[in-house]
Amino acid sequence: MTRTSARAEIRDFSQLLLRLHEGAADPGRWREFLELIGRRLRANYATLVLRSPALGESGLLYTWGAGTEGTAAYTGHYYALDPFVHLPEGQVVTLHEFVGRERLETSEFFREYMQPVDAIYILGIDLHQPGQYYLKFRVCRSARTGEFEAAARRFCELLIPHLRTAIRTHAVLDLTRTERSIYADAMTDLMLATIILDEDARVVHTNELARKVLGERRGIALENAALVFDDRRLAQRFRAAFARALEAGRTGSSGIVEAIRVQRVPAESQLGMIIRPGWPRLRESDSPMTGSVAVFLSTDTGTRDAPTASVRELFGFTEKEAQLALSLANGRTIQEAAVDLGMSLHTARTHLRAIYAKTGIDRQAKLVRAILRSVAALS
Repeated sequence: MTRTSARAEIRDFSQLLLRLHEGAADPGRWREFLELIGRRLRANYATLVLRSPALGESGLLYTWGAGTEGTAAYTGHYYALDPFVHLPEGQVVTLHEFVGRERLETSEFFREYMQPVDAIYILGIDLHQPGQYYLKFRVCRSARTGEFEAAARRFCELLIPHLRTAIRTHAVLDLTRTERSIYADAMTDLMLATIILDEDARVVHTNELARKVLGERRGIALENAALVFDDRRLAQRFRAAFARALEAGRTGSSGIVEAIRVQRVPAESQLGMIIRPGWPRLRESDSPMTGSVAVFLSTDTGTRDAPTASVRELFGFTEKEAQLALSLANGRTIQEAAVDLGMSLHTARTHLRAIYAKTGIDRQAKLVRAILRSVAALS
């Protein structure tokens, strides 16, 4: 092999692996990977099966070379007849050595499926991690091309650790996407609008409820990927809390930084805002990791007393103490909470002292954080 051909070989192999690993995040790239390896191995079909077909389900597979009719026929009927399944884990195997020529060529699967589509010789790899994934990799050749030679098998053996890594990464990303979706749905069910901001205070994620609240443009809105407030003093307070949350995230701290009340018109539609550190984010720059800040807006103002029973059980509060603690956690001052609850300021302060005694907390800010952690489960 000349130096030029060696460089070309390395370049082609690098492109093949690049498509394979890119497919972990963008599975559409796997079709490009399959085309590259199909052409490399002089195949007419190549397939990655992530979820096998079952009764009433077409499964999840990526193919190259096969038409829609052939794929539909395989998933709808012939998969159940396919003898090339449950291969030794992590090994390169050919169909003829796995099944045997006589048994294979007298089978219904060979006569009715393999011969009509000219997929006579098949090479396969099965990779599985219980509870996570079961990957089937298949490459098919025509009768004219012939059986896979030793060099083709050795080439596929080089792919095994990359296939394993790519599918493991895909499984983790898929789980993360599922968890994020469930988390976003849960936040909506709990009437919590969720907003994620990057280190420049630009909004990079909102859930459906957040988009609705911000779209109303009452007290708080989204403009040019930034949160804007009707109240200038509230905007200043938010910027200060954002800076503290960003710094807390960078230093490894956690928990609620601040709870703020956002006034809106009408007054009964006010929002409770909770600001806390987010998590490190990847970025395309010289500094690979950066911080983020999470903002939660509680819009369920009509049911603020709902968790009082939980608060009483958690901290041993009386009903009034629980109501006062929740009112403070929703951003009210002690004076405003007293008016809301129909008690004098003196009585409210008496309840607050009892709350401090029962929780071992001696500062209102710490109390707010404890209530939010325990009831809203936000940290």
